[in-house]
Amino acid sequence: MQGIGVYSIQNTYHYEGSFNNNKPHGYGLFSSENGQSYEGNFIKGSIEGKGVMIYPDGRQYKGYFKNNNKSGYGVMTYPEGEIYGEGSRYEGYWKGNKRNGKGVMIYLDDGRRLEGIFKENIYIKGS
Repeated sequence: MQGIGVYSIQNTYHYEGSFNNNKPHGYGLFSSENGQSYEGNFIKGSIEGKGVMIYPDGRQYKGYFKNNNKSGYGVMTYPEGEIYGEGSRYEGYWKGNKRNGKGVMIYLDDGRRLEGIFKENIYIKGS
């Protein structure tokens, strides 16, 4: 498939957007039956560049991806509730789907901030 099109597998996933050599390439919209969706850039079938991912548990990530992983600057919002407690938002750098580099975790219930350096999702030190 070449150009703009739609590809669906019943009860699995749906993709609308640009194709090159039968793979998503360029801007597109992806959704799966479990409620996960992505809107943004693809390169040779992989999520690559800027986009928005919405997860079935309510998390939302806006930022950059590399080879299907969060990588570079992005903002992840964790919803309030049973899974994530008071709710929070991380604004900062990612590598391999983990908070990695300079960032800030903001707790949405009272505005507390944990700002500094993160490594593999762990807060290491203040900035």
